[in-house]
Amino acid sequence: MAERAINITEIIDRRKLGSFQQRIAVLCGFVTFMEGFNTQSVGYIAPDLSQAFHMSPKELGLFFALGLFGLLLGAIFVAPLADKVGRRPLLLASVQALGLFSLLTAASPSVFVLDGLRFLTGLAIGGALPNTIALTSEYSPHRRRALMVALMFTGFIMGSIVAGLSARALGPSMGWQSVFLVGGLLPLLYAPVLYAALPESVRFLVLRGAPAGKIARLMQQLDPALKLGPVTRFVTDETVTSAASVVALYREGRAKRTILLWIISFMSLFDIFLLANWLPTEMRELGFPLSTAILVGAVLQFGGLTGTVWGWLADKIGANVALALAYFFGALAVACIGLVGANQPLMMLVVFLTGFGILGGQTVANVVSAISYPTEIRSTGVGWATGIGRIGSIVGPGLAGILFESDLFKGHIFILAVIPALIASAAAVGMGRVRTQFASIQEVTP
Repeated sequence: MAERAINITEIIDRRKLGSFQQRIAVLCGFVTFMEGFNTQSVGYIAPDLSQAFHMSPKELGLFFALGLFGLLLGAIFVAPLADKVGRRPLLLASVQALGLFSLLTAASPSVFVLDGLRFLTGLAIGGALPNTIALTSEYSPHRRRALMVALMFTGFIMGSIVAGLSARALGPSMGWQSVFLVGGLLPLLYAPVLYAALPESVRFLVLRGAPAGKIARLMQQLDPALKLGPVTRFVTDETVTSAASVVALYREGRAKRTILLWIISFMSLFDIFLLANWLPTEMRELGFPLSTAILVGAVLQFGGLTGTVWGWLADKIGANVALALAYFFGALAVACIGLVGANQPLMMLVVFLTGFGILGGQTVANVVSAISYPTEIRSTGVGWATGIGRIGSIVGPGLAGILFESDLFKGHIFILAVIPALIASAAAVGMGRVRTQFASIQEVTP
């Protein structure tokens, strides 16, 4: 009997977005929700932690920095392991590690243990996040890829919002430990669901030469109408050409895009974490009451939720065009934060628009990091882009703190954030035309 070849790339790209693909995006989205919760929750309970452990500002700063450093190392060293062992096992291990370390943090007896567990928690988050992006993108048809990744990544923003609400509701009555307990129990309870329902990337399986029967079962879930013969060979438009290493990100004409993508990631997270960390403090400096200052921080995240519009636009006009527009829009909005002063309604509006532009731009940057690399090095590419971004997430708030203490930019610190947004916009223009597909990423000099 003649062997029949099935091209999985063509099948994924030609059919409508189905329930199987939507389920994968939802499963990955809840992983990012838990990551957002655990990443942002410590900022809300920082005063309680400081009091409970008698931490100086320097010690508290080290605690924050170790978490971000863990995220950095997780993204560049743990996440790329998925290009060798698969997306699914890496995600399962990271989610369980996240739950365990968060639970142990609630029982920390000392600052030393607290710091160590925060670093390990960051390591787990850093390992998981790039693979949620890779897995979602690999199951999405190219015409909906940017939108699907953007919608999936709203889980991270929702987790950040819920972290603040949980800290406000649980902290006063149950203590700071309650936030870590919630942050630990959620992943551990979710791990069995993920184990039962999350598939491996079918693109990864094909490239790794997995048994045809295993691939066939996934393809039947993806497309129930697909007719498979008894002798079927599965292929993809991609070929195995290089080892999964950071060096491979610069081979075969990828150097320019890799450098520009790293610049965008650094500048984007520089701004996002600068805004998230310093907005409440700056609002207090402008005379806003504490409750309003906290609300302003939440408005930034809500603006990011609406930023999924940029993902839809990326599928229509190209990812680099959407990226350039998003960050340019965000730069204008950030500049307005430093100009509207103590006008609360206007401040809420410009902060919302800032989240729409810059956080929305980050969702498209996630897509570009996925489509810029073939399956064999996709987790490595996304992981390193995320890791370079994490350096920006450390540098941004730190530099703002130095300038704030020096009174150089006091009252106008967010004018500083305009520069990275403009650099990110310019880097996106420099990428050339990027369509949201893996097989033939187009570059056209603008």
